[in-house]
Amino acid sequence: MHKKDGDQDEPMVIGSATELMFPATRRSFVRTLLAGGTVVMLPSVFGACERREITIPGYDGPTDGPDPVTGVSFDLRSDVGIFRLLHANEQLEAAFYTAVVSSAAFSSFTADEREVFVDLRDTEIIHREFVRTALGSQALPDLRGSINMTTLNSILSSKASIIASARLFEHVGVAALNGAGKYLQDARNLLVAGKFASVEARHAAALRDMAPPAGVNANTSFAGDDIIDGTGRDVKLEAGAVLAKLASTNLLLAGTLAAAPISNAPSAAQGVATADFFPVNP
Repeated sequence: MHKKDGDQDEPMVIGSATELMFPATRRSFVRTLLAGGTVVMLPSVFGACERREITIPGYDGPTDGPDPVTGVSFDLRSDVGIFRLLHANEQLEAAFYTAVVSSAAFSSFTADEREVFVDLRDTEIIHREFVRTALGSQALPDLRGSINMTTLNSILSSKASIIASARLFEHVGVAALNGAGKYLQDARNLLVAGKFASVEARHAAALRDMAPPAGVNANTSFAGDDIIDGTGRDVKLEAGAVLAKLASTNLLLAGTLAAAPISNAPSAAQGVATADFFPVNP
């Protein structure tokens, strides 16, 4: 990392994904973004993260994507199982934003909107790699080859559908983390999950401010009443509902998830399921 704290004129340079594993670097990374500063990620960062990419029609990019996977399931009786579910969501988000910034429709975005989406892509790649590294040999296989290209290309056909899908993915991410937190047994994992939820919620707020859902006041949409329940609580989904939401997007090929994707639910000792809350149009 090449940047002095408090120096907002010089860009913060990230030379490798490993640097972002250190708390001091991550804090500087977030502070720089919040202050409107510039973060430069050297090619080595993405070289480590992006060994292979999916093929996007109209985009002259890599073509040697990974093979589709089938029968993915989740044993939620441990923190590892819960983070495997988080890994699935982060993989989808990273693949989605990577496709967005490479799509023909991206040219219709304003400069500010493009900057936001590039930041979203970079952040979700970091999230994906952070979770993959943390899980080690228990990480999920690469899901990029299981992306349903028909669905993805339909989403990428317009700016409106891209932003609406992005809002959905970010809210599902927040809801999944809010629902999973009570089951985590290690306080360190709960802390990480809380930080992820905070970042995903800010992503959702930025997207709602960029393009509010239909019928939502544009001046307050970034934190509208429609995304909290009657008691003021944020969106929240149990794991089964999270997987149902992901399945409903049709972004994963049929068969990617097992017919019963939750092989074991959290135990009673981990926690008790609570009521879900998720808006119809986030």
